[in-house]
Amino acid sequence: MAENERIPVDFHQAMFRIAAIAFVTAATVNVASSFIGASHVDVAGIGIIAILSYVGAAVSWFFPWHRLPVERFLVVIVMPGLVLLGFMLMATGGVRSHILPIFIAPAVFMAAAYGFRAGAAIALLTAATGTLPLFINGWDNYYARTLVVLAVATMLCAYIPARVRRALLNEYETRRRQQEESYVATIGALAAALDAKDRYTEAHSRETAELAVNVGKRLGLQGEQLRLLEYGALLHDIGKIGIPGYILQKPGPLTPEEFAIMREHPVIGERILASVPFLAPLGPIVRAEHERWNGTGYPDGLKGEEIPIEARIIHTCDAFHAMASDRSYRKALPSDEIVAELRKEAGHQFDPRVVDVMLELIEHEPPHITAAAQASGQPAPDAPISGPRSWAQHMQTIEVLGQQLARATSTQAISNRIGETIAALVPQDQCRVLLMNEDRTRLDVVYLSGTDSEEYRAVTPENAAVEVGEGIAGWVAESRRGVVLGDTEHHPKAAHVPGTDVIDESMLAVPVVFEDEILAVIVVLKLGLNQYSLDQLRLLTILANQAAVAMANARLIDRLASAATVDALTGLMNRAAFEEALNKQMLRPQSWGTVLMLDVAKLREVNDAYGHRAGDAVLKRIARAIRASIRSDDLPSRWIGDDFAILSPGLDAGQAERLAKRIEAALQSDRISIRWGVAEYHGDALTAQDLLAAGLKSMAGKRDDLAAA
Repeated sequence: MAENERIPVDFHQAMFRIAAIAFVTAATVNVASSFIGASHVDVAGIGIIAILSYVGAAVSWFFPWHRLPVERFLVVIVMPGLVLLGFMLMATGGVRSHILPIFIAPAVFMAAAYGFRAGAAIALLTAATGTLPLFINGWDNYYARTLVVLAVATMLCAYIPARVRRALLNEYETRRRQQEESYVATIGALAAALDAKDRYTEAHSRETAELAVNVGKRLGLQGEQLRLLEYGALLHDIGKIGIPGYILQKPGPLTPEEFAIMREHPVIGERILASVPFLAPLGPIVRAEHERWNGTGYPDGLKGEEIPIEARIIHTCDAFHAMASDRSYRKALPSDEIVAELRKEAGHQFDPRVVDVMLELIEHEPPHITAAAQASGQPAPDAPISGPRSWAQHMQTIEVLGQQLARATSTQAISNRIGETIAALVPQDQCRVLLMNEDRTRLDVVYLSGTDSEEYRAVTPENAAVEVGEGIAGWVAESRRGVVLGDTEHHPKAAHVPGTDVIDESMLAVPVVFEDEILAVIVVLKLGLNQYSLDQLRLLTILANQAAVAMANARLIDRLASAATVDALTGLMNRAAFEEALNKQMLRPQSWGTVLMLDVAKLREVNDAYGHRAGDAVLKRIARAIRASIRSDDLPSRWIGDDFAILSPGLDAGQAERLAKRIEAALQSDRISIRWGVAEYHGDALTAQDLLAAGLKSMAGKRDDLAAA
């Protein structure tokens, strides 16, 4: 088998289980047929062959073949089977044996598992085994003719599964490439988000990745490991998304406190990557990128070989790039100084092997550095904070907020942090954070505080939500400009909250904007007229800017996670996510319920007659009917094409049938009809795959019944 040909684990397991079934079938048929019309039977010989066959079946079924490079010792696997066939042939009459057709099985199995060449080779070996009776019992013309026909038939039977295998592998490779493209697209989206926050980081990460790949190749990294190295280098600074912009873009050295916040970015980066399944393997690499060979790095103090080799390479390349590029506090270092620093820190900060390769690379292929000067710098000596004491305290609170937002990965958590910080910095009787919805038409309240006051007790998230352009919050979202109002109720844009009294109140309202996209609006209210100043508006604007990057990051993570689990057309769970949920449900002790499989009748005719848009509209309508009919505990999914699947814990088959009828009734259409099948599960009696197969079989059976009727 070619080295670059990737065989799925499921394929290996299926092939060897087919072999197990073949062992059992051959032995059983041999034993049963040996007694038909026979005056004398070698019971002991046939029994020994049967026992050996059943042992071979058990080994084929239960042994973890997929963990071994079985293609390297196929002869060891196949020869016992051929020997067994030879014994069976002689024990059942030699040239008078009736089991010669069974000799086709090994060649078919090998062709399906390892391709036509392997199948053809085994076909020749089985034909050679089949000639034994001619040498032992003497020449027999009829047997010889049968053997020639069998050899040709075996070759033909080997060719067919070999072609099927090739088609399956091509399909597998196509899907793997699609997954790889999705992987790269995800990396591109994250890199673009980081690029929007720090232009230096984009060029730095790209050039560091190129350098790391060159070093990795020289160290012998290949395949998946080299790919992880490249992607890890591209995203090694992704955690800076969670670092406040005023630190990243500070025009000068960082204070010790700011540098402490900056040191959090490897942990933030790991958390971001862990939330995206395709990128999860990069998490440990990004987290360990600032670890040092002698154990003095951060965040975990790893040392030596404890640090992943990819992280050691990236750390050295990162340091080289930093020394070779301009910074705000110094110019790029000369090449000889960089070489001296690398040699000095080999065995201390850097892996000595990586340094040796890096020095060799610098000597023969000097890297080309194009990254622009970075705006932020190194820690600076402590300096007194100028300005009023209150502003110094405010900035300290904002720094703490930046650390907290770096750890928050959900919009709700970010809104809560912002609201709590506002309560500490700005006098207020009520604070609202209104989040822009996906349709960009409405602002929904995700954080609301201060409802204990009598004047605001009737305010709820429902009645405080506004349309874009409606009320002061909607006006701020539309204009993207913050406002300070001394008399909220009498402002021309005011929209009174239904169910509340007209009161004298002041307001601060600021938009949360990222890359010219409005994400939310923050509103602060205080009883009384003219309670706020422009300084407080500026402070609230700083807080909104802090929230903007964190919210944009959270939305990106949510969208990436959703894209991995949700069907884009119907909004239901996709097949991969449904299979994962079903497997988890089946692993629960004493779990029981049903899987309901649904199929749209005559969708192909709809597509042919009215176009695929009409077919898509049908699928969306069925998805809406499913949502309207199921319980909160049920898990609906678009299974594949026009098939849907619903996991219903705690429902029996009859209740699942009634659920299917409710869905059909909810369609409210004479032109759309559905078919369904039901499969029950009790504890761990079935695997998830068996359960789904049973549901599909049930649905197919009903389809056949309808066709017969």
